[in-house]
Amino acid sequence: MFSWQEPAWKAWAPMLERLPHAILMHSGEGWGELEFAQTVAQSLLCENPKAERRACGACRACGWFALGNHPDFRLIVPESLAPEPEEGAEPGKKRSEQIRIEQVRELADFLAVGTHRAGLRVILIYPAEAMNANTQNALLKSLEEPPPATVFLLVATQLDRLLPTVRSRCLRFALPPPDPAAVLRWLKEQGVEQPESALAAVGGAPLAALKGAETEADRLAFVERIGGSRFDPIALADTVQRVAPWELVGWLQRWAFDLLLARATGRVRYHLGQEKRIAEIAQRCEPAGIAAYLRRLAEAKSLARHPLNAKLFVEDLLLQYQRLVGQP
Repeated sequence: MFSWQEPAWKAWAPMLERLPHAILMHSGEGWGELEFAQTVAQSLLCENPKAERRACGACRACGWFALGNHPDFRLIVPESLAPEPEEGAEPGKKRSEQIRIEQVRELADFLAVGTHRAGLRVILIYPAEAMNANTQNALLKSLEEPPPATVFLLVATQLDRLLPTVRSRCLRFALPPPDPAAVLRWLKEQGVEQPESALAAVGGAPLAALKGAETEADRLAFVERIGGSRFDPIALADTVQRVAPWELVGWLQRWAFDLLLARATGRVRYHLGQEKRIAEIAQRCEPAGIAAYLRRLAEAKSLARHPLNAKLFVEDLLLQYQRLVGQP
């Protein structure tokens, strides 16, 4: 758990008095949502909790959890987020961005037996929106008829991609936005140069700012191109192939949002220091057109982790942007 999540823990602690069988944690992406959920899971499994039900870190259960082999815990994530490829996976094969239905079905054996330590059994699913409709429906039976002494922790950053039936079976818990001062201190400790700019560029998400520092040169070059007087969408799509499509969609979303904000108020939120350039471009755009493009980007975001053809996917978004700004 990170320092800026102390308020979230204080809000969470009272829920332990009447612990529900399924909790849907929702958060902004890159706020440290997975790390917070893992802290919660460890605290539920700890055999000697400290004040505020924090895990002791010293008992046998905490030791197993730290090693990733607690017998009463399961972490369900897409293959792309797993620390190692699954046994038998083809070398070099692209790892799935989705939680597969087989992963959920495999929980049946885990749930069919009693707990190993006579305590709780915890299942953490992240990100919950990585389950498609069929996978979510496969999970529903366990949510509707939960085994005793079992807690499901679903962590999501896009609630609208979860089925209403799944959302209705869970008690919701919202992580508050990170405190900017605490986050800036942490980013400086991590060696991030210009943390204020890095944090603004990702909308205040600490882990996204840290990760973004690795691709900051690519992002700045991309912004320089789309903010110029002329650019070739096809050529630009070719130069950003090494950038993950969902990350590039995020860059476009933040740029388009600043165009709309500049058009309406003369300010920007994400691209500090580029107010003049953004204002000039925004004056060539109709507010309704920018809003429509933002809606298109929101739709693209849901497809960005598994586009049929990543290069064509990016080309289409850049061609639409070219039309928006009125560039011939």
